[in-house]
Amino acid sequence: MEDLQDKLIQAHEDGLLWDAIDEEYLCDRSDDALLPRALIHLHNDGTLDLVNIYSSLECTSDKHDLYSLLRVFEKVLPDLNAQVEDVANCIKHLILASDGNPDANGMIRPFRKFCEKKPERPTKLLELALSELDEQFNLLSVAIEAGSSFNAQFYISKAIELLDHKNELIAERAVMALGWLQYDCEALQTDSAQAMLKASQNITSDSFLAASLRSLFSVTHQSNSCKHIFMEFLDQHEEHYGENYVHAASNLLFFEDSKISDTEETRLLNLCSHLKPQNTGSINNVDHALERLLKRKEFTTCGTFLEELFENTKYKLPVKYFDGFIRTLHQNRDTYLSTLVTRWLLSQNFNLGAFCEQLFDLSDKGVSISFDKSLLINQPDGTHLFLARKACGWFFLQPKTAMSLIKSLIEDAPENELEGIQNILFNPLLISYPSNIHKHLDEMKLSEDKNTLNTAQILIEQFEKFEKGLKSASEINELRPSEQNRHSYWKHHSKLMDESMKKARSESPLLSLFCNESILLYGNKSIHYIHNGDKKFRQEIPLQKHSHSFELASMHYLDPHGLENMTWQFKAEGCHS
Repeated sequence: MEDLQDKLIQAHEDGLLWDAIDEEYLCDRSDDALLPRALIHLHNDGTLDLVNIYSSLECTSDKHDLYSLLRVFEKVLPDLNAQVEDVANCIKHLILASDGNPDANGMIRPFRKFCEKKPERPTKLLELALSELDEQFNLLSVAIEAGSSFNAQFYISKAIELLDHKNELIAERAVMALGWLQYDCEALQTDSAQAMLKASQNITSDSFLAASLRSLFSVTHQSNSCKHIFMEFLDQHEEHYGENYVHAASNLLFFEDSKISDTEETRLLNLCSHLKPQNTGSINNVDHALERLLKRKEFTTCGTFLEELFENTKYKLPVKYFDGFIRTLHQNRDTYLSTLVTRWLLSQNFNLGAFCEQLFDLSDKGVSISFDKSLLINQPDGTHLFLARKACGWFFLQPKTAMSLIKSLIEDAPENELEGIQNILFNPLLISYPSNIHKHLDEMKLSEDKNTLNTAQILIEQFEKFEKGLKSASEINELRPSEQNRHSYWKHHSKLMDESMKKARSESPLLSLFCNESILLYGNKSIHYIHNGDKKFRQEIPLQKHSHSFELASMHYLDPHGLENMTWQFKAEGCHS
């Protein structure tokens, strides 16, 4: 170890201490690593002042690996002999100067361990926190938590006393401290919970209530004796929907799901239905909670919550943000996804219809899904046709999805609605996607259901007549562009494509960095040159065949404006909101 100490001393004198620590940390990560012991010895014998050295660390610099430097300091800090105020200022520097780096935020735990080494340290830190209030750095909570390891009664009583402090920030930090503690005595646990409940009646700011929500949950759920106090707190503030308060509720749903009762979960979900669309942290927490609920087969709870959330946010929060929930929906496509799509399309709510579209990835070729027929019972006349039009409007760009939904309606559709459904299948779907829709019609021809079989036969015959009509029209010379016109058009189109490619190459830094220009050789090979210093090597590569097929909607070319008008009518008709 002496060699390592000499190396560290020399590195410090040369201004290379950070490099030496980084190097040694990477070389030796065993539990009995020499580096921490060497640094502790050098600090405690006065050779190096690690607290002062780390107080000058540039946390946002790219010169050193901040993670390894902080991990080393975490290991040595509890065993250093240093003044509490100096250590507190050092930790504050590391956290604030790191600009929110989570590696630096992890320094609170070793700082608390440092304070727990000697009983006078938390006492001194508490005095410092109350005499010089630092709005940026919370010394008070650390002092109370560390001090409770020596005298729980005193420090818990002190925290309860500070709940009535005239400075709201001190009261809030006292609440946070009470939530960090582990209670061995039920009397102290109950006293803390009751004190926080009372304080929340006097201080109703959003940040204080958010801290109280987290701390009360932590305190009351350490035993069953005072869980009712948490529910009393929720009852008292059931009309409060501040952003911090709602985010604290979402955190509980995410991190404490194993401890939350069904009643508490319902109340917390109600709070989260008022989250702000810009708060991505809350959205991610709720997404996790919905995914968990769905796996517990509580689909109705999820659906009701989302509808309340969308209404509260005026539909500014799209459902696509809940990607974990959507992924679980697709794992239960024939049940939950089917039910949700049916429920939202029946709602006559335009926004929910748009959210149905977001449940499916437009880059995908589409999925086969059916309407939930149990939701069609006791519906008014015209419901089957209404859903068919909705499916065509919202899923026109995904013909597989649209066709599978409409096909599921045919078997039970009333006779007076079948013709309307067949018309939708023919125009615009079959005309736009003949290849794709024909595959479904061939499957329908094998069905034993009379409606399904007849619909397939009618559509196939209708399309054959349509094709004959197109062929007849194509033979009329007046409707066909001349060969000269076609040649002129393709020449013009080719020129536009060439200009577009040249512009893209000139404006794209990626193309200039990573793409070497190739030359087509003899029509069956490409050549390009590899430069290695002053030498240039020629390489010939045979052309490879790559293909990918997709079907574009022909109605986009035949009647684009009519198609757009039709699909928008399908989407909007019958919607009251």
